[in-house]
Amino acid sequence: MKRIVNLDPREYEHPFDKKALDALQRTKGLDTLVKKFYEYGVEKIFNIQLTSSNLRVTPSSFPDLYNIFEEARQILNLPIVPALYIVRSDDLQGGTTGVDHPIIALSSAAIDSYTDEEILFIIGREIGHIKSQHVLYYEIGTILPVLSEILGAMTLGIGSIVSMGLQIALLHWQRMSEYTADRAGLLACQNAEVATAALAKIAGLPDKYFDSFNLDDFVTQAREFQGFDEGNYNKVIKYLSLMFGEQNWSVGRSNELFKWIDTGKYKMVLERKTDFSKPPPIKPSIKFCPNCRLRVPPTLPFCNNCGQRLL
Repeated sequence: MKRIVNLDPREYEHPFDKKALDALQRTKGLDTLVKKFYEYGVEKIFNIQLTSSNLRVTPSSFPDLYNIFEEARQILNLPIVPALYIVRSDDLQGGTTGVDHPIIALSSAAIDSYTDEEILFIIGREIGHIKSQHVLYYEIGTILPVLSEILGAMTLGIGSIVSMGLQIALLHWQRMSEYTADRAGLLACQNAEVATAALAKIAGLPDKYFDSFNLDDFVTQAREFQGFDEGNYNKVIKYLSLMFGEQNWSVGRSNELFKWIDTGKYKMVLERKTDFSKPPPIKPSIKFCPNCRLRVPPTLPFCNNCGQRLL
């Protein structure tokens, strides 16, 4: 695989992702919610849950899997080395937790169901989330439905800020961020057929049909898919579809991935013909939170001690 030198996430980030993120960051209550997230150590809970019950992937324990992970990291130019764990789950998608020290989780079902090239796509997706700094909002989005249902203002002081608007903004951004992650996954595996096969499996392709399924049929279905941008649905119906049910949206995601390929922009990134192909400007290695004055990593949008938004 070709290593993509100096890859900047802005080269492949989906415009819907950026638009949804901008809307999310303007939503009332987000700043306070982030502060509560850090104040009550929610990320620590995620970390403990993951590391206390699951197998860590190392070069000696799972050498083949670790080599795929390392290849994805090198291809996508991720300078840090996240921890990698295997989680007992039937979910065919990966996951990432940890803003400062990311941990990528792969399900046992994904490892059993995917080829090595498809695992490269899945790990590449998670690296895309890390490079685009999606992890914080993903963690908040994961815990928010639980908090909004069982915790009130008398418990954590967040009942008044967990509005329906904030929940919708978070969930909508999560959906849009998957478009960016899929692009990163494709850049990692560098094979559209591999990415398509992985997405077909996420869509529900049974194991017994892996070898006989006509992938072209899934491509046709994805290309014919019409989403909410066609003007056929009002905003209420659109948001209701986001709020209810655990949907992987793999057909719609494939549709967006094919559009990116068709425009030639995917090829431009591989050939280093994009506007961000030059090394990004050097950022200061140290900055301090204006609220608690503790040192924080320069790339974080919020202080990881008190949750203060950073300029």
